Amino acid sequence: MGFFDVFGREQKSKTDRFTTDFDKSGLTGEKPTNNPVSVFKPSSFEDVESIIVALKSGKTAIVHLTDVKHDTQIRVLDMLSGAIFALNGGVYEMDKNVFMFSPNGLEIY
Repeated sequence: MGFFDVFGREQKSKTDRFTTDFDKSGLTGEKPTNNPVSVFKPSSFEDVESIIVALKSGKTAIVHLTDVKHDTQIRVLDMLSGAIFALNGGVYEMDKNVFMFSPNGLEIY
């Protein structure tokens, strides 16, 4: 008899515990979801618009800039930094070429 048998609940598998909105094929911010965090992996500068739309809707955006050239990375960061400044949000570097843009009211310690 397992721990969960005592309480009459079924044990969840590890894959049932966590769900993610990340799609390795590209952008995921366009999917309608109640998740307040969207993960983006832009492949060009043109993908910045959908990231800004997610930020304007109050979502936190995690942006992986590993698939674009260095010059494009700088342009994307410049555009997103301006957008997040206008929205009174913040930007945090999580790892090399991985940034989190958070809306107003969300503080990370």
